[in-house]
Amino acid sequence: MKKFWAVFFVLLSILSFSLFADDLTISDAEPYNEKSTPQWVKDMWRGEIITLGSWPFTTLAVSLSYSMGMFAAHNWDSSYFRNPFSSSGDGYSFNEIKGILLASAAISVGIGVTDLIVNIVKREKAKKRRNAEQMRNVIITPVDSREDRMFIFEGSKKEYLFGNLESAVF
Repeated sequence: MKKFWAVFFVLLSILSFSLFADDLTISDAEPYNEKSTPQWVKDMWRGEIITLGSWPFTTLAVSLSYSMGMFAAHNWDSSYFRNPFSSSGDGYSFNEIKGILLASAAISVGIGVTDLIVNIVKREKAKKRRNAEQMRNVIITPVDSREDRMFIFEGSKKEYLFGNLESAVF
């Protein structure tokens, strides 16, 4: 009977929240604009995704490392090897689980922060390289003879020299 009432109240709460939901039409939704999102927000999104995505793998690696460490510390006695995939009751204690989860969370955050720092450094290096390349591409060649000069008349004015300057004749 308790199970029935628990399921009933869970369904009632889920359905009551959906009654107050606002209907969104497609015209109300604003499309994703890459230029409106600042770069630091994109970096935080990437860091969050990498941190949360690496957590299951680091949890598995930490639990297996802990099991192997305990196994090795007790002279390879098989009773000290804790199998993380075991369905029997001889698993980890509460403090061991807490330590494994905290260690794997710290490692995952470290992976996310490392990725964030690497991407920021790579972006800054690329920006500096781009700026240096733009400054290096300016080549001005003076010409002495009259035959090699090019005259631009007032009627055909155009902007010839902009951006990366390849050559200029004076």
